Amino acid sequence: MAFAEHRVDDRSVGGGVEISTGTLLGAGLRVRVGSRATLAAVGRSGVLHPGRAATLPRDVAELGLDGSFMMRDWLDVVAGVRVRSYTTMLARQRWTAPYLGAAARVPFAISGLRGLVDAAVHPFASVTGLSRPEVAITTGAGIAYARGRLDLQVHYTLERYDFARGSADERLEQLSTLTLLVQARALGRAP
Repeated sequence: MAFAEHRVDDRSVGGGVEISTGTLLGAGLRVRVGSRATLAAVGRSGVLHPGRAATLPRDVAELGLDGSFMMRDWLDVVAGVRVRSYTTMLARQRWTAPYLGAAARVPFAISGLRGLVDAAVHPFASVTGLSRPEVAITTGAGIAYARGRLDLQVHYTLERYDFARGSADERLEQLSTLTLLVQARALGRAP
């Protein structure tokens, strides 16, 4: 479950920053491959309700395929792709964002408690109806607690996309989410 805020500042039409907020629900499946790699498929959807300067509610649906490889006990290289659609009664916009990044786990003094930090770039991101973004990045931070076969995480993520920077058609978009994630492992121990 995630609380999401979507901000759009389309300077070609003026009007300021358009803000929509809502709750996204999702589920996924994660499989460990060998001792170092993990593959996952995740999906989430919900409705973003119009706020200041926004005019229509947006249905959001997202599917992601992710892979990670543990380089060290505390550091993973991550890669994958996210496909997301924003749908209103007038139009649908599809986002495809392959990414490459890193994720770190920082253990705390309490057994099972760890900090999470991650960053990724989306070098080949594409959006229907828009040129490719000049900047496409995701960063995140959170905290996780593992006990037995359960893992509880609270994670904040910010995705930022800049289109046509410095021009009259400049468009800045960001999606921020605060996610509560509960994972149950069928086999194995806590990370």
